[in-house]
Amino acid sequence: MKETSMISLDPTRCQGCRLCEAACSFHHTGHKEFNPALTSTRISRDNDNARITMSVDSTCDSCAGEKSPLCVKYCAYGARGVKA
Repeated sequence: MKETSMISLDPTRCQGCRLCEAACSFHHTGHKEFNPALTSTRISRDNDNARITMSVDSTCDSCAGEKSPLCVKYCAYGARGVKA
């Protein structure tokens, strides 16, 4: 499991749905729009090799002002968590 910022990442559980990217984008736009350019998290799918790569960049603020990081809250597969 990769650890980044306060967010734990487990690519073995990720299905590549990118809902985490949408949630992050909404946080960064004040809950107004989905804009993939404004997300702090990235999901890359390599369908030929059946691999998914997850990352969180330095712009991640763990959703300051929210009760919990939105990427963790909306991940349906448990591929993201919050470090203790």
